[in-house]
Amino acid sequence: MSRHFRILKLTPALLCMLTLPAAVVAQSVDSAEQPTQGASAPQSPESLWGVEFAGSVFIESWDMNQFRERLGGAVVGVSRQMTSRWRLGLETNLLYVNQQPLGDVFLPSLCLMARVGMFEVGKTVVFAEVGAGASYASNEVPNHGTRFNLVSQTGVGVSRPINARVDVVGGARWLHVSNNSLDGASRNPDIQALGVYVGWRLH
Repeated sequence: MSRHFRILKLTPALLCMLTLPAAVVAQSVDSAEQPTQGASAPQSPESLWGVEFAGSVFIESWDMNQFRERLGGAVVGVSRQMTSRWRLGLETNLLYVNQQPLGDVFLPSLCLMARVGMFEVGKTVVFAEVGAGASYASNEVPNHGTRFNLVSQTGVGVSRPINARVDVVGGARWLHVSNNSLDGASRNPDIQALGVYVGWRLH
């Protein structure tokens, strides 16, 4: 298998992760008559905290360096509904970066993320999100860069309850990775990528 497609090896793991809530959905049929709730309107203390699992894919879209990076992996986050509109959380993004013809790089990051509900369409909440953090990769990323990088993300997404315990979430994001010239301007290539994610939030 060529290096260009190594990132596809994550597919089975992502499928398993994204189907885990199916059992939760089945067990919650008896509670279908209870009011469901979206990400922006918690009604009980149990709904304030949430654990999120998602899969994500990014493609470098502009300000490209020597190679065009392709990124994909898993997102795991913990968040809390702070007000009727604001949700604050901590998120780790476990990405594999393809830099063909170079080898793949593992790029884990940890970011503080904030989401604000903008409006609702029925039970669907449309939100904007922004976050920042840091990462330490298995090798230099991008090429001629450093292993340590700062990470920032912003985007829009949607959240819709399936039942009282499970929401489906998804969205589109812009991802920026660079070391902010911490190792000198000559070693500060960056990644400017656009991508999507989809997954579940359990609460």
